[in-house]
Amino acid sequence: MKKQEAYSNPMKRSVATQVGERIKFLRLQTRGGKLTQETLAERSDISVSFLSMIERGERSAHVDTLAQIALALDVPMEELFREKTRVPEITDATLKPLADFVQRHRLSRREIERLLTVATALFGD
Repeated sequence: MKKQEAYSNPMKRSVATQVGERIKFLRLQTRGGKLTQETLAERSDISVSFLSMIERGERSAHVDTLAQIALALDVPMEELFREKTRVPEITDATLKPLADFVQRHRLSRREIERLLTVATALFGD
């Protein structure tokens, strides 16, 4: 897509920009420390320059590429479309430390399910 075409459809550009920003946010917030563009590109089987353009919202990635990026980030694909400020509010003070732990360690859905399996084994249903 040419740069000029990206500006002709503001809605498309907006989505591409939001997804790119979310990918960059997730890349920098990985549990093992931040991933470089080079590492994420290699894990996603795309070029560094293409990843850079995606993160800047200059290019829209194909759905298969987004799936590869999500897999490389160890997040469900839907996470790439989630607003980073949209965090559920925990009102029960006893649950807050658990929610904070999950967020601080950037646990994936699969890791949360594993944690729940261990809790169920310890405490029962």
